[in-house]
Amino acid sequence: MLRSSKFIIIFVAVIGTSFCFTRFVSADVQDEIADRQRQIEELQRQIEEYQNQADKVRGQSRTLENEIGQLNAKINQITLEIRGLELSVGKTKLEIGETEKQIDESEKALKRHKNALAQYLKIAYQNDQITLTEILFNNENLSDFFNYLNDLENTQDNLKVTIQNIKQLKVDLEDRQVSLEGKKTDLEHLIGIQAVQKKSLDINKKEKDTILKETKGQESKFQELIKKSQKDIEKIREQLTFLKQHGITAEDAVRYAQLAAIRAGIRSAFLLAILEIESRLGQNVGTGNWKDDMYECYIRLGTKYYPNRKAYYLQRAETEKNAFFAIIGKLGFNPDSVKVSREPNYGCGGAMGPAQFIPSTWLSYEEEVARLTGHNPPNPWSIEDAFMASAIKLAKGGADKKTRTAESGAARAYIGGSTKCSSSICNYYSSTVLRKADEIERNL
Repeated sequence: MLRSSKFIIIFVAVIGTSFCFTRFVSADVQDEIADRQRQIEELQRQIEEYQNQADKVRGQSRTLENEIGQLNAKINQITLEIRGLELSVGKTKLEIGETEKQIDESEKALKRHKNALAQYLKIAYQNDQITLTEILFNNENLSDFFNYLNDLENTQDNLKVTIQNIKQLKVDLEDRQVSLEGKKTDLEHLIGIQAVQKKSLDINKKEKDTILKETKGQESKFQELIKKSQKDIEKIREQLTFLKQHGITAEDAVRYAQLAAIRAGIRSAFLLAILEIESRLGQNVGTGNWKDDMYECYIRLGTKYYPNRKAYYLQRAETEKNAFFAIIGKLGFNPDSVKVSREPNYGCGGAMGPAQFIPSTWLSYEEEVARLTGHNPPNPWSIEDAFMASAIKLAKGGADKKTRTAESGAARAYIGGSTKCSSSICNYYSSTVLRKADEIERNL
């Protein structure tokens, strides 16, 4: 009797304390995250001001003064964007650290619940071995006997609560793991965009220095320079690093981008900019194997890293595998010799060709690509087909309207799934794409 009552008190105490951590968040860390968010928002406002300056100058005739003013605005804008990205990277790292801490607390609480449950089951089992006659003999009067029964009933009620709490803890833990996975993906994207931004900054500074050096401040020489730079393939080649990764010539890239853009109703420079940024964000593009970097990667995620989402990842593995073999089968390729993107630090590989579509996504665009190119089946490793698939996706996102706002929305949808995505990644991604498109446009 005493043993049972004492256990109930301990049992309730364990239950009562197990969930305290879920409401506890480090105030210092949250304050720092909030402060960085405020700084990011302030930088975003300044970036928009420089963008407005650049847009205003872009609508004017190309003079030396206007050109230098536009380049200065771009340089200032990119410098602020890089600073904003640094803040976003730092903020995301803090959020990752906080999420990892919460996961650790969840696991400790889950362990406490399981230990308490094991202790109760042990005592319950021991009590089950006592006969009704023994219980009656061990209690001097009926009131003690009924108090004992009441204690057992209370303990059973607490057991039900604990089981529910354990289930909720598992759900919370799964949610935090998903959140952590998403934050790590975001971090990789931010770092990738940052690399593109730094390269753009160097290009703009170099262009400004070159103009000032070659014109020596004279308007007439600047106008001669403009005539020379039209359709400058060398400049386009310099701006598109994915050409080297996929063995595509600058001439072919421009030709097929223009064909795809015309058919889909979008700007070819915008399409080339998206392909460039997407390629830069990829890791070891085009050197992976479907089995190691895609299929078995999803299986590893489900069995080793995220067992709570095992069913999802195992299904994803089969979905992408089946889609990949459907594509390969139509084309008559050997699946083991075809190269796909390698497994990155987040998620899995398996993206195909210049457009870097995963197999299931490619299948959803296959019919439309075939209709516009006349290639049936279309080939994700073909420049023409890959460019067309990207152009269709961008047109669906609104890029066919060809306004800056519409293209910004299409870029946001391309990376964030929604034209209204306003996260740091979507903001910087769309800004980077639009600026890259402007750079390419000038040389087309």
